[in-house]
Amino acid sequence: MDYIGEKELNNKLDDFKNHLKHADRMILSAKFGDGKSFFLQKIREDKERFAEYEFITIYPVNYVVAQNDDIFEYIKRDILIQLMKLNLIEKIDLEKLLTSVFSFDNFKEVLFFLISSIPQYGPIIKKLLDKAISISEKYNDEKNTYEKYFDSFKIQRGGLYEDDAYTQMIKEAINLLKVGYINEKGEMTQKKPVLIIEDLDRLDPAHLFRILNVISAHIDDVIKPDKIGNKFGFSNIVIVMDYDTTKHIFEHFYGKNASYEGYMSKFLTEEPFRYSLAELGLSNLKEKIIEEVGINEDFFNAFRILNMKFSALSMRDIVRLYDLDLSKRIYRPILKCPHEIELSMELPIFKLLIYMTELGMSYADIDEDLSLKTNYNSIEFLKLI
Repeated sequence: MDYIGEKELNNKLDDFKNHLKHADRMILSAKFGDGKSFFLQKIREDKERFAEYEFITIYPVNYVVAQNDDIFEYIKRDILIQLMKLNLIEKIDLEKLLTSVFSFDNFKEVLFFLISSIPQYGPIIKKLLDKAISISEKYNDEKNTYEKYFDSFKIQRGGLYEDDAYTQMIKEAINLLKVGYINEKGEMTQKKPVLIIEDLDRLDPAHLFRILNVISAHIDDVIKPDKIGNKFGFSNIVIVMDYDTTKHIFEHFYGKNASYEGYMSKFLTEEPFRYSLAELGLSNLKEKIIEEVGINEDFFNAFRILNMKFSALSMRDIVRLYDLDLSKRIYRPILKCPHEIELSMELPIFKLLIYMTELGMSYADIDEDLSLKTNYNSIEFLKLI
């Protein structure tokens, strides 16, 4: 973790945890390539710092081909699969669930979906289904006309008031996670469930706002519209995107007079949590290159194209270059040149050339940067070659 610094990363993780405590809905904002996925991975892996949380992640980039009515169905199914893997579905009160959904057929649909989605859980789900069938024998299908009318909205696919068996099962599992349950080891488990909506900045603008609009329409609990919360009962919802860049896209789409802050207020209860480790990573990588090549910072900064490529590095590229082993890029100790001249491959110029090519510089770019310029320090240039 030297390419970032363990202390700096831990400070960021602590800041995020504090933000999570005070924001039911929040936006984790960072530019594309600033290491959002890396940061979220560290959050999930840090079982000690985030011991009180259970993170459930969905990726809306997978929903771009779906119709609006289907998007929320995909979201529900993705959440349900993750809850199933946490062994929460088999622990919920089936009798309570069955009497709260509109039809037994809707309930069976959910169980069959789980069997097809997670085959290894088939035997467990079959037991659930057998139990549900025995419960259904006691289930009273006779309902008043007005009850049937309102229930029809609950199973309307993609509808604002939908509250079908999928949604009910998610609610029950989320609530079980919050109030606590006995796990397979016989230990009491109680956690705050957090829904992370990731990779929104990978969507093109049309799909981005279409999916945000769908999420916005379903994020509130319509049964309790006066309370801040969410439909499923998550303790927190975290939307991962570049807040500032999205503002420019929003104004391009809807005009300068449209209120971006008003639109986004639906998704956050505090200011966005802004995050970037790329700047720190670039600084540490530059120090490493300068030390390894054997030049000073002023001379490094004088290479125009190199610095342009360097500044555009993503966090993933920073990590790759920091871990680069130069010895594996040098295939012979001596370079034989015309006129019986031999050059050691340990010369700084060859190390710099390796980094230039790894940065994606072309031969023309390298030739341009290595051409002697009047602003170059001649002594440093001689040291290089």
